[in-house]
Amino acid sequence: MPLGTPAERLDEDRALVAAAQTDLEAAGRLFDKYYADVFGYVYRNTLDRMVSQDLTSNVFLSAFRHLGLFRWRRVPFGAWLYRIATNEIRMHYRKLKRRAAANSEPVSPHLASESPTAAEMLAATEDYRLLHRALLQLSLKYRTVILLRFFEGKSIAEIASITGKARGTVKSQLHRGLERLQSALEQLGVRAL
Repeated sequence: MPLGTPAERLDEDRALVAAAQTDLEAAGRLFDKYYADVFGYVYRNTLDRMVSQDLTSNVFLSAFRHLGLFRWRRVPFGAWLYRIATNEIRMHYRKLKRRAAANSEPVSPHLASESPTAAEMLAATEDYRLLHRALLQLSLKYRTVILLRFFEGKSIAEIASITGKARGTVKSQLHRGLERLQSALEQLGVRAL
C-alpha cells in the first residue's frame, strides 16, 4: 500500500514523470510502479494472459513515447495510463472484429483464452468464471466502467477522468451495465440474491 498522503504521492509521481522524460532508470521505476495495476485491468478485460501482456506493453510503449506530451491538468498520471489501456483494449477488439469479417468465420472477441494454465484453472472458481463470462458479454463501455469501479476500486470522478466522460454519464453507464450484467448472469443460470 502506498505511503504518504495523496498530495505527497502526487508530488512523487510528478517528480518521477519529470525524471522519466530524460532518465531511463526513472522510466523503469515508473513502469514498475504501474505495471501490475495496468496489466490487471487489461487482463480482466481480455482474460487472455498473452494478449494482456502484449496490450500492456503497448500501453507503456505509447505512454513513454508520448511522455513529453503529458501535462498535469485534470488527469493524474495513473488515470492517463488507464485511458491509454482502455484505448488499447478497444483497438484490440476492433482488430478482432475486422479479422473475423475478413475471414468470414464466426469469431467472437468476447471469448476467453481457450488454454488457461493449470495454476489459473485451480485459482479460478466456477463463480469467478461465470462472472467473467457474463462481463465479456457486455459491450466494452459497460464492461470498462464496471471493471474500473468494482475491480480497480476507482471512484466515479476517476472513471470520468479515465474515460473522458461526464460523471453523470459514468453513473448512468454503471447503472445500465450492472442491469445488463445481472441479466447476463441470469442467462448463465446464476440467480440474484
